[in-house]
Amino acid sequence: MKKLGLLSFATCVAVSSMMAGNIEIASDLKISGEAEVRGISVKGDTDTVKKDKQVIDSEITLKLDFKTLESVAVHTSIKLQNDAWGDNSNDTFEWEEAYVTVPFNENKLLIAGRINDTYGTPFYGSNGDKIDLALLGYTPVENVLLYAFDFKAVEGKNEDQNSFFGVNSNGAGVGDFDAYGLGGQVTLDKLLVGGRYVYLQNNTETSANSNIYNEATSHMFNAFAMGEIAGLDLQTQIEKRTGDKTKSSLGQSDEKMFGAYLKVSKQISDLNVGFAALTTKDGYVSGENLPVSYLTNDELGTAAIGRVGSYGDTSIFALNFAYDLTKELTLESNVALHNIKDATFSGINKDLKITEFDAGLAYKLNNSVDLSLRYALGSFDESSLEDMQTVVGAVEVKF
Repeated sequence: MKKLGLLSFATCVAVSSMMAGNIEIASDLKISGEAEVRGISVKGDTDTVKKDKQVIDSEITLKLDFKTLESVAVHTSIKLQNDAWGDNSNDTFEWEEAYVTVPFNENKLLIAGRINDTYGTPFYGSNGDKIDLALLGYTPVENVLLYAFDFKAVEGKNEDQNSFFGVNSNGAGVGDFDAYGLGGQVTLDKLLVGGRYVYLQNNTETSANSNIYNEATSHMFNAFAMGEIAGLDLQTQIEKRTGDKTKSSLGQSDEKMFGAYLKVSKQISDLNVGFAALTTKDGYVSGENLPVSYLTNDELGTAAIGRVGSYGDTSIFALNFAYDLTKELTLESNVALHNIKDATFSGINKDLKITEFDAGLAYKLNNSVDLSLRYALGSFDESSLEDMQTVVGAVEVKF
């Protein structure tokens, strides 16, 4: 059952009308992007059955931006990606983002289209996933934004009500999930603070003998803060979900997910020292690029244990260090302790501890090119598991 919110409908009319006429561009087309090639080596037990794997992957992102004479901003992003895993069947060429920002009546704006979901910090479960969004924003006073929105959380990608959404969600099926919400944010000096409520409606069509219950609902309460306060760099976010959730094999059950995250760091001369802590409970799953350790970050260590929370209630405590040896060369080190309750990781079903040690370096070759080499060791307290090791060497070019 496909549903279209009133805000989405109004947005479609506005955008279609704009595209139907002649667009006068106020400024030259801006082209930007990045290209990255990574050499990856993985050994030991990880979230994939493939062990002792050495591969090269690459991706190119091309972004196009321009504004009209009426200050309407148009943004598009195309990604060409060679997936590291498998038989190259997952290589992609996709239109990653395509949206417009329409300001009107001096203090209002409309955003609509396909967009990467980056609400709050990287801990947010859908961070980086692509959604179809329509958002109406209002700025009553300077540095304050209030907004209402709806977005297509899942469209045909899966049937289960996962803890993260967007077209990157795993699985295949006829899922149909719509989300509606209200929120706001305020900038306090160098600190951004925000919060929102999201109502998720599961509209998935089901057959008479299916175990999937449509019309399940979820209520999501989320708050975050990020920026600088008292000389500290701060990232923190908390989310609570209640209501009903569905799973094709189990049917409908109560939802009570919870996730909380904190990262604080301080620059002391050439040394950056940080501390990170997080917890996930009752099925909450984090974003895929957490800046907590290499093994929790898909870019830095291939997220070798998957998204945090995927294998059970998880808590992580980490220390982060980065030292600028020269203006161009930075040395990195992390120590992290992972605790997973009743872990379903790699065929086991018991409490699991992972002690992680990271070491890396990043070198800025020039203003456009960065080189990096990073090593991560994840040591298990379970003798049946082989310690995981990842090495990622990367060349990144920004233009």
